[in-house]
Amino acid sequence: MGNDIASITEAILKEIPECCRLSEKDIEKISSLRPYLYPLEDRLVKGFYDVLYGYPPTSSIFDLSEREKREWTLRNWWRRTLDGPFDLHYWTWQAAVGIIHIRRKVKNPMMIGMWAWILNFLGKELSKILSYDEFTKVLEAFHKLAATAEALTAESYLHHYLLALCHATGTDLQLIDRLVLIELEQVQKTLSQKS
Repeated sequence: MGNDIASITEAILKEIPECCRLSEKDIEKISSLRPYLYPLEDRLVKGFYDVLYGYPPTSSIFDLSEREKREWTLRNWWRRTLDGPFDLHYWTWQAAVGIIHIRRKVKNPMMIGMWAWILNFLGKELSKILSYDEFTKVLEAFHKLAATAEALTAESYLHHYLLALCHATGTDLQLIDRLVLIELEQVQKTLSQKS
């Protein structure tokens, strides 16, 4: 992986099996539902931040005075997701979220949990208006969107976290990788002895 966000994004995308990434067919499915999806924006945004501000580990990250600004960010993402295009710029934006999460101390379980909330919210809403067959196809498209965005955010988080550690300590990334493997061997031995 390179050090610029676009090449990091492209490298991460290549690691996701193609059948698990958002395809043109998936994009068409989501786009066809825009008339139903646009009106969900207010409830999606409010529900999302009600969860974040109502849960102590995530509410401690946010200041109540910034809720409107945070909500605008989610609204912007929702509109851009519905309007497209799903190009390198869009996916790079998702990878950049990983860097933002490091700074804000948003952990990957929090991000993945909120993606589950989004998928559940959309599932409940779409199940009211779609046939079962349509519903499963659209939900599959949203799951691919989620998996791609989660992979980009989480892997970018890890990559940039390690890069910052390397820069701060003057240690080479390959050395960090070797040290981690050595440490994991010790962890595995300890776990084996306990079981």
